[in-house]
Amino acid sequence: MAALEALVEPYAGDAPRYRSGAWRKLFPADGFAALPERRVPYAHIGDPERVIVDRTLSVSFIAALPPAERAKIAAKVRALIAATPELAGRDAISFPYETRMFAWRRTG
Repeated sequence: MAALEALVEPYAGDAPRYRSGAWRKLFPADGFAALPERRVPYAHIGDPERVIVDRTLSVSFIAALPPAERAKIAAKVRALIAATPELAGRDAISFPYETRMFAWRRTG
C-alpha cells in the first residue's frame, strides 16, 4: 500500500483527500449535531490488473492526466505488482478498504 501511494501521491496536488482531514473543518456546523460514525470494512477481490491498476487509474486526479502520463503510471503500477511476491502471478488478490460514514442531523 505504501509503495502504491508513493506512486500516486505526486499527482494529488490540492485534490481533496480523506487523509488530509481538511473536510472536517466544515463540521460541526451551527444547527447540526453529529450522528455516530460508522465503519464498514470490505475487500475488493479480483485479479491484480482489475483491482489495483484499474482502481489506481480511476482516481480522479490520475484519470484527468493526459493519456501518455496515465500509461506511465499504469506501467509503474504493473511493475510494482510484478516486483511484489504477494501479488505477482496471482489470479486473485484482496485489496482492503474501509468505508467511514459520517452524518449530521439538523437540530434547528
